[in-house]
Formats: sequence, C-alpha cells, structure tokens
Amino acid sequence: MALRSRPSPKWRDAVGAECVDREGLAGFSRFGSAARMALLGLLALIPAVWAGVEAAAERWSPESPEVVQAVERALGYLEKGQGEGGESRTGAWALVGLALLKSHRPADYPLLVRAAEEIRRRIPPSGRPQDFSVGTWDIYSTGLSLIFLCSYDPVRYRNDIQAILAYLVFRQKPHGGWGYPAGSPHELTGDTSMTQYAVLGCWEAVQAGIPVPSEVLNKAAEWLIRTQDPGGGYAYQGQVGPGGQLIPQSGVRIGMGIAGMSSVYVMASLAQLRAPSTDRDEGLPPALQRIEEERAAGRLRPSISGAALRATIQRGNAYIERSFQMPSGMYNYYYIYSVERYFTFRQLVEGKSDDRIPWYDSGVEYLLRTQAPDGSWNHQCGPVCDTAFGILFLVRSTKQSVERVRDFGAGILVGGRGLPKDTEAAVVQNGQVVALPLRISVEELTAVLESPDAERTAAALDALRAMPRDEVRLFVSKNAEALRRLAGGDSREAKLAAIAALGNGGDLSFAPVLIDALGDPDPEVAAAADRALRRLTRRPGEGLNPGANDTQRQLRIREWKQWYQAIAPDAEFDR
Repeated sequence: MALRSRPSPKWRDAVGAECVDREGLAGFSRFGSAARMALLGLLALIPAVWAGVEAAAERWSPESPEVVQAVERALGYLEKGQGEGGESRTGAWALVGLALLKSHRPADYPLLVRAAEEIRRRIPPSGRPQDFSVGTWDIYSTGLSLIFLCSYDPVRYRNDIQAILAYLVFRQKPHGGWGYPAGSPHELTGDTSMTQYAVLGCWEAVQAGIPVPSEVLNKAAEWLIRTQDPGGGYAYQGQVGPGGQLIPQSGVRIGMGIAGMSSVYVMASLAQLRAPSTDRDEGLPPALQRIEEERAAGRLRPSISGAALRATIQRGNAYIERSFQMPSGMYNYYYIYSVERYFTFRQLVEGKSDDRIPWYDSGVEYLLRTQAPDGSWNHQCGPVCDTAFGILFLVRSTKQSVERVRDFGAGILVGGRGLPKDTEAAVVQNGQVVALPLRISVEELTAVLESPDAERTAAALDALRAMPRDEVRLFVSKNAEALRRLAGGDSREAKLAAIAALGNGGDLSFAPVLIDALGDPDPEVAAAADRALRRLTRRPGEGLNPGANDTQRQLRIREWKQWYQAIAPDAEFDR
C-alpha cells in the first residue's frame, strides 16, 4: 500500500475543538509549564520549515551530527532536573527513562535506574488492578510504563510488568478501546490517543515474552476498525457505529489519524497479517495442526480479520497521504513521536518503506528550529514530556524496538535467500516468502542441517529464524530435549540452529545450555550462544565478538553464570 505520490502539504487550520479533561493530555501538560508559543506564530513558521525540508530531502538520520547534538542537549535538560515538577507523575518518569534508554545510556545510569524505581514504587503492594490509583495510573502512564519497563529489563521487572499489564486489561472498556474512567463525560467512549499507548504497551509485553490475552487484542483491533471515519481518519473520541458500519466521526484530524493508524499497524504486526493464500491449511502435519489448534483457542496471536485490517489500512493510508503535515498544530511533540511510530510499523508490516512523505526530514527540521537554548522542547505537554518526545523521534525509538525484535526474535527471508525447495512449505507474509519450518520434525531438520547441500542448510537456518515467536515457543517446548542434544552435539550447523531456537524459546531454563555453549571451541558457536542468551533474557547490549580471545570469552561465561545463579542458586553447568 505504497503512497502513490508526495502529497502537497495542506496546512489546515489547527485550531480544532478537542475535549481534554483531567486524566488526558491536560493532565499531561502539568508535567511542566504551560505552552508559551502562540499558535498563530507557530503556523506562520510552517511554510519556511517545509521549504527547508524540501531542500534537504533525505538529508537527515539519527547519526547526523546536528541530530546527535540536539539529542545530547535535550538529554542534558532532562538530566539536570529542569522542570522538576514535570517528573511527579508516572508517565513522565516512563518517558524520561525511555528517552535515556533509547539514547543508549547504560543500564546502571542513575537517572535511568531512578525512573524504573519511581514507577515500581507506585505499584500498589497488593498488585491487584482494583488497588491502582486512577490519578497515578492514567492510561498514558500505564502504557508508557509498560513500554519502558519491557524495553529496559523485562526479566528483573517481570512481576511489575505483569501487575501493570493486569491493570491495563482491567481498564479496557467493553467495546475494546481505552479511555477516561467512570464519572468522566467520556466514560462510554474510547479515546484514540490513550488507546495508542495501551496498544503499544501490549506489543512491548508480547515481545518481552509476557502473554497478553488474545481477547484483549481482538477487542482492541475491533474497536480500531469500527471507529475509523469512512474517510480514513480518526477522532479524539471514537464512536462505534451500529452493526459494524462505519459512521462519520466528530473532529477528525491528522494527529488522531496518525495515532489510530499506528495502532492499526501494531495490531497487524501482532496478527502476522499475511497476503491472501489458498489451501494453506489443508493437510497440515501434526506439529502445525497443534499450532492451529492453539491459535483457534486464543492462546496465540490474535485472530483478527485480515480483510478488515487491510481495508482499514487502505483507507487510513489514503487519508494520511491527503492530510499529512508537520507539525500538526496541536500537541506537536506528542504528535511527532506518533509519526515515527506509524511509519516504522507500516514498514514492518508491509516489508518496504515509502519515502514520498519526507516525514523524518520534516520532523528533524522542525525540532532543530524549535529547540530552546536550554535543550528543551515545549508545546502543550510541558517541557519534560515534550523534550522526551522530541528525543524519541530523533533517535528513531520505535525502529530500535522493531530491530531489537528482529535481532532477538523472528526474522524473514528477504529477497528469496533461503527460499525452500518445497514451495508448499512456505507462505507469503508481508509481501515476502516465509518458510514454515514446523512442517518438519526435529529429526528431519537435523538431517537437513547435516546435509552436504549448503543451500538447504542455509534455508533451514533461515527457517528457524523466520518462525513467529509464538510458534517458536510451541516448537521449542515440544522438542526441548532434542534441541538441547543438538546444541551440544558434533554438527556445527545443527548447533547453530538449535542455539538459535533455544534463544527464541522464551524459557529461562534453557540458559545453562546456552552458557555451556559459550565454551564451544568454535568462535561462531560461542558468539551465537551469547546472542541467544541476550535474546532469551531480553538484555540488549554489546555482544561477544566472534574474534574474542579466550580471556574475553571466559569473562563472558563467568558473567552469565553469575547472572543465572542469582536467579537460580542451585543451577549446574556442564563446563
């Protein structure tokens, strides 16, 4: 669904009506001082900003010196404690922590640690959803806290994440959206703005290996499909039409269109939206039949109508093509973070990028132009939150999350490399051919890996990496012992494949096998084991270089053993 042409910028009247009350962005704005820039003055700058963007098409990247400098200045503002009152609420701490994390501050960085602990101490001791304070845990704060803790350390904070996720599920409305609590004028409707953070929080939880009930995801997807305006946009408060019919929404604007469509693409990625295929499910072998049974029972990814999602995406992209602007004129820095999320998830789902809207360049130009001398940004969410939003856009934070999943989770066969000879054992996913490795048993896979046919060996390895995470975990759980044997066997290719599968398995009990594999004399196997351990434990960081010397490798082994024995004191290792 590529955009057909670069749209002419339509700088529409940004003075639109939006009802914002105490739990929403009006509350968010109290994180810092009120917006000081007059709207008319801002709009007067837009044509000049766009002209600069057009002249600098494809000029910027997160590594551009000016971008790096702007990020460091903004981080300096956050790190110096500027706008101290803005750090009093949970969501602001999550944003500050996320900005630091995505800017590659080390895990033990004091402000990063404090952000996580500030969130943790706000969780009620009981952990029960009913005991969470609505004032402390608005939907923005809840979603952002999930996003941050899942990205930061989902092993250490697993119990906290599960408690926050349970509260988020508790707050979902019967129609599937999230929004204001009981007693609010909007208690019956869903809020497109809040829902985008709830949906992204669920996505991060899934990537961290923490299950989200399929019913929750299905209801959210249904709400997003049914509250889309017939013209493709979204409103601040989504109205559900009768009988699934789309109805005109009140107050459609680009900010909510981007927010709604970013959530739609998140749901499409969770649903593993595929191109149509025929007869794919006939005659499935037992392994795949079990997966289909799990999926039908709602224990795997959501069972969302692919046709309905595609129609929603087509309408939404057409609306954005017609209406895109930078900035939006309302909550400009909050909006700019949504823009980065929309385009990143769009590329993830569609398998390609479309640069006909120069969204990153236009955002960079706007941020460079509006950054204050102290490094902050400030519009309507306050300087702390707006500064964090600006950083998250510049460093491509959502892209980092997606690439982390690709590194630590499922990949895809690109450009035909590793195309299986048996084309019936493949489907089209995101416009590309993806193998279905569960059509063969572990024994058959071993035979393929030990085959002298290098092409088939490469295909088998890619097939393991291409398996969706839920299917990998089912596969590994059913064949754990065989994979453990392969990981310690004699075949180099079998070791690499088994190690990759165990790293994707989501079970920390596999850690000792992988730690033992760090001592393998083959440096590629050792590096693969280290990569699998980081994937399994969701601990991003610099990996073990295949060229590491023996001292470096032994140090790495000791570090991983110490880590595992801290959570499993009775653990034993073969090496």
